[in-house]
Amino acid sequence: MKSIKLGNDSVGDSCPCYIIAEIGGLFKNFEEAKRLIDTAIDIGVNAVKFQTLEAETITSKNNFFDLTVTGHVSQYEFFKQFEPSKKLQKQIVTYANQKGITIFSAPSHIQDLMLMQEMDLQIYKIGSDLACHTPLLKKVAQFSKPIILSTGMCTLDEVKKSVDAITNEGNDELLLLHCVSDYPSQIEELNLNAINTMKTQFNLPVGFSDHSIGSFACLSAAIMGANIIEKHMKHPQNSPCADDLHALNPKEFSELIKSIRLSESAKGSGKKIPSISEQKNLHKNRVSIIAMHEIKKGTKISSEMIDIRRPGDGLSPFYYDQILSRTAKLNISKETPLTWDMIE
Repeated sequence: MKSIKLGNDSVGDSCPCYIIAEIGGLFKNFEEAKRLIDTAIDIGVNAVKFQTLEAETITSKNNFFDLTVTGHVSQYEFFKQFEPSKKLQKQIVTYANQKGITIFSAPSHIQDLMLMQEMDLQIYKIGSDLACHTPLLKKVAQFSKPIILSTGMCTLDEVKKSVDAITNEGNDELLLLHCVSDYPSQIEELNLNAINTMKTQFNLPVGFSDHSIGSFACLSAAIMGANIIEKHMKHPQNSPCADDLHALNPKEFSELIKSIRLSESAKGSGKKIPSISEQKNLHKNRVSIIAMHEIKKGTKISSEMIDIRRPGDGLSPFYYDQILSRTAKLNISKETPLTWDMIE
């Protein structure tokens, strides 16, 4: 798998997990958006993601949500409350760029791409709802920018068709996100093993976009090999939002990042060898073959004369049978670890 550059960072199996704070719908004005962006910078997020949408184009007016976080509501009316103005979107992109943090968005309709091009976004996110929208996928692929494709509600065959739609346009800067499009998602439905299934199938970086409550699923996914973690982030001073239920507050998000970084440190090289600390400890804390009595030069060594115990400075117990009936080349003191130069 090759690594793919997102902003200033590379994403892939040889790279640290890329952390995205999803803030779409979690701000209603520029001050609230700035609060989220500043927080993301403070806690060490790699990128901030929002949503470019208009109620008029995202849904028909006779379509309804029946979700835990929304209840039975008109999707049109719901999105109308949260659609960010074009002016606000441009403001937050400019602000994030000035602050030096990567920011990008996800369209809700092919018409949104015009505004996104105006904002000169360096990454395009395609949400799960548009994962099978091949005309949009082909259009975005032609921008020659990295694409993060979320795959909630998709079968593996559908993911393949979407991947092909993008790569056949000559864009191989593609990253996938496993996702369960339910709000909040249930832990028993997360199917995190699908992350490595898609890695094997497509040889692309694969991450996890999480809508479950808390941070357990994100940390689990990172430990299992997710190259990207995307999670909603809320701020206690911002206006209430339906996504608050499955979003993390700044303290929770910061702890998640710390836990992911610790897990990366713990993974190591994969080579089964003693650690640096173990190499220091094994001499005192490991066992070896020890002379339990004084053994005179020329004496044949028997099992009654030796034992296996600490320290580990002598011959390994692997050689126990080879030692028996060998002859001492010199006088060996009691409780001395045996070495090859003592016997013949």
